[in-house]
Amino acid sequence: MEPLSQSASRRRFLVGAGAALAGFGRPGRAHAETTPDGWRVLRARGVGSAGDAQQPPWGYDGTVPGPTLRLKRGEELRLRLVNELAEPTAIHWHGVRVPNAMDGVPLLTQPAVNPGTNFDYRFRPPDAGTFWYHAYAAGQIDRGLHGALIVEEAEPVKVDRDIALVFGMPADSSGPVLVNGAPRPDIPVKTGERVRLRLINATAARGLALKLDGRSPWVMAVDGQPAEPFVARDSRVGLAPGGRVDLFIDTPREAGAVTLLLAGPRDERPIARLVHEQGAQAAPRADPQPLPPNPLPARIDLKSALRVELALANAKPLDPAGPPLFTVKRGRAVTLALRNGAGQPQAVHVHGHSCRLLDRLDDGWKPYWLDTLVVGGEIERIAFVADNPGKWVIAWRVLERPETAAATWFAVT
Repeated sequence: MEPLSQSASRRRFLVGAGAALAGFGRPGRAHAETTPDGWRVLRARGVGSAGDAQQPPWGYDGTVPGPTLRLKRGEELRLRLVNELAEPTAIHWHGVRVPNAMDGVPLLTQPAVNPGTNFDYRFRPPDAGTFWYHAYAAGQIDRGLHGALIVEEAEPVKVDRDIALVFGMPADSSGPVLVNGAPRPDIPVKTGERVRLRLINATAARGLALKLDGRSPWVMAVDGQPAEPFVARDSRVGLAPGGRVDLFIDTPREAGAVTLLLAGPRDERPIARLVHEQGAQAAPRADPQPLPPNPLPARIDLKSALRVELALANAKPLDPAGPPLFTVKRGRAVTLALRNGAGQPQAVHVHGHSCRLLDRLDDGWKPYWLDTLVVGGEIERIAFVADNPGKWVIAWRVLERPETAAATWFAVT
């Protein structure tokens, strides 16, 4: 099956989705702790600057966001979570097609990590891309328990700089998002560079409408999965809560320029600045080539798919002991209709799988993959191949209301 018109699909993505970084606002500043046998230790605890009106009270290794975890596709991650909080927690690896036992859902895929205990996560990410890790509980995410997970391609991508920007909630949830834990940071880049920006919406329930003022960014990947490159319309992209997008931008050749990163669909406010320092006088760049593909299915057999509907208005907490929404044999396609009768936009995340967003008028799909989306209208339909065995969560919540967190689960046998 072929996707529908790409120009229409790209416009809908932009509207509907709602490297090391030198200098101020850098994620992952803490010193990495490892065990003698090579496990990376990550401690969930209070942050050193508790009492700051903008700083969330918790963090991994005491920083917000937590340390940026980087590894190559197929390389093994071995991480030991130590819970130094006064309540249970667990880590979910958002967008990563992990083995089910590593998915981080208390009482469904693992026991809760109680205060004073630890849990070991061990897996090899099958996909290169921009992902993130966070506490499973929505309230813990916005209190600071989140960080970037960057899975690098086998061969280096042709960019001069690779920057992860993690958007998180301030302690005062009514304020603008923090960028790498700081309000309105300056991010140094050099003139004449091609920069890869990895944008991560690490909030539990806030959708983001972003604009790179004066630049023409190329959208290279959505939710960690490569897309056919296209220029963002009006320099804007939308990010659902939990969503990610990879952009390529070419910096100007004049030093001293500033590129504002703006947030807000109408009353746009600067949330960060790219500050252009003197660099090489590079010649104009050719259009970027697509990122290397990940091992996702080339086609989805919709004719023989299991068809399921989920009513988002029927919002209940996850019941691990209850029956699954559906059970499907491994390798079969699933089409899932997400019906929103609540009258408010809802953010939906499917664990363990990457999905195609289906067209509302026919059986075409959009030219990108998703694991997180906003259902703003009455219904959206997604499709995926159920190729990851285990018990998998579908989680959703009303935008701007993290306390409305609801979930169900399905089984792949």
